Amino acid sequence: MRFIGSSVFCIAILAWAILPLQSQVLTSQPHIGVEQVPLDDNEIYAFIRHLSVRGVITGFSEAELPLSQFEVAGFLHQAQPAKLSGAEQSLLTKFLQTYALDPRESVTMFPADDAKPLFFDGIFTQQDKYLYQWYDDSTKSDLFVHGIGSAEYLRQTSPASESVKLLNLGGRFSGTISGHVGYFMQTTNGVAIGDQQLALADPTLSKNNNLRYFTNFFDFTTAELSYNNDWFTGKIAREAVAIGGGYQNDNVLLSANGVPTFDFFSLGAHIGAVRYQAILGSLVQDTVPYIEPPYPLKYLAVHDLTFGIGRNAELGFTDIMVFTERLDLAYLNPFSFLGTVKHGLDGQDHDNGLLGTHVRWQIIPGIEVRGQAALDDLEINEIGKGYWSNKWAWQFGGMWAGAFGCPNLDWEAEWIHVEPYTYSHWDTVGAYSSSQTLLGAQIGPNAQSFWTSLRWIPDSKWTFLLDGQFIERGENIYDSTGNLLYNAGADYHASMTAQGAPYDTHFLEGRRVNIYTLTAEIEFEPWRGLTIFASGTKKIVDYLGGTPSTPGFDLTGLPVSQAPQELPETLIDLGVKAFF
Repeated sequence: MRFIGSSVFCIAILAWAILPLQSQVLTSQPHIGVEQVPLDDNEIYAFIRHLSVRGVITGFSEAELPLSQFEVAGFLHQAQPAKLSGAEQSLLTKFLQTYALDPRESVTMFPADDAKPLFFDGIFTQQDKYLYQWYDDSTKSDLFVHGIGSAEYLRQTSPASESVKLLNLGGRFSGTISGHVGYFMQTTNGVAIGDQQLALADPTLSKNNNLRYFTNFFDFTTAELSYNNDWFTGKIAREAVAIGGGYQNDNVLLSANGVPTFDFFSLGAHIGAVRYQAILGSLVQDTVPYIEPPYPLKYLAVHDLTFGIGRNAELGFTDIMVFTERLDLAYLNPFSFLGTVKHGLDGQDHDNGLLGTHVRWQIIPGIEVRGQAALDDLEINEIGKGYWSNKWAWQFGGMWAGAFGCPNLDWEAEWIHVEPYTYSHWDTVGAYSSSQTLLGAQIGPNAQSFWTSLRWIPDSKWTFLLDGQFIERGENIYDSTGNLLYNAGADYHASMTAQGAPYDTHFLEGRRVNIYTLTAEIEFEPWRGLTIFASGTKKIVDYLGGTPSTPGFDLTGLPVSQAPQELPETLIDLGVKAFF
């Protein structure tokens, strides 16, 4: 493990040193748009990905997200309208206005340059809406103030009939100072009226401690203060981060989909085809029965190097360390190999390290493939022998832009595979998690998923989505009182225990379950900033019959619990959201 990690890191450094920098420096002049484009703005990321896979633009990478508004504007400016369909042209026009301020036509609640002075003069238009907008071209400075609101009705028709109304209101402040400093803050506060447990079925709301433990209110805050000068960007932030480039932002390396935001410092470099980012983040310790209060401090260090290979491919290497109980200066070094640093610090193996790689290749215009792999632990002499501590995960996916000859239809598919015990750690506090949530693939260990999605955008107002997912999982087995009888490596909180088989551990052992999920969604934006949406989800859970596979353990006669850990459901979601 140590030799492999050091070799991979050295290769990565060598590649960075000798790779010809064929592109220009990202920017050598002060510019507006230093602030981030949050991953919640998934519409713009999906569109730029579509243009990239079609071959209309080059240089786009989702290996390290989020991007700045300036970067997003640069990709949009690459697109030549003559190469686009009518729907693509209308989307390009919409996003250029929002992210590149091209043209500067907007509607504001309060007077501002190049904007109608009263909000209601242009509410029913395709212009961007603001509560306030200000900019100064001479100093490359600006300020944008938005209001955010949403009303949502969620109804469950099976296995029980329940409903909940979700009301949410907040604001966003963002902009640039003197062409170098970017700032961003978004805060929302909401209330769940009705069945609170149904509200917690939402992956985002389920991570809100206010709603989960105390009241029917929920709130969220993301914020960023960043500095950019030429190739360098540094930031302190509380925001979603993704490393790896998965199509769902559900990565085996570092996910953003369903993961609570956390606070971090980061230093980054982007020169031509090469990107490097170092992150030091503060995590929230899991509050589970395995860990007694007071809960120890928990931190995350991530180093990622990504470099382009020609115009159509990229390769990246990722080095990750979770460390607890102290903030160690050695992990603050933004350019080091964390695994080797750990060996010089932690003689008791308290810290939990992972190594990863990710790759993207556009085979031909319109067809792209991506892949990731995460190595949690490896004993080379035990490969193929059922040894529990050979822990890794991988994912492979592809995208067809303009599928079936339709230029506005995208088809994506992805396979994620996570071996037993992956992301766990013998010292439970060091598990690869934050606030009861995995930082890696959300299906968890001892599972695999097959996901596919169709996205059709016939014009700039309508979006149609159809997602399907099939998950295979081997669950741990418990008795009727909740005690563990057989450890299949399916719980990232529990490393190898006396209920496991250290030399006879295999994929999908334990209590077998298959989960099928189908979601259809429609979005309609009649006027810019106002979106009406409707979706339906059907989840089928099938616990397979027969005797579970439990090598080395005979559970005959024991009070094995038959209570399902997953429940089937049918959900209907209706709502409206406003950004003004």
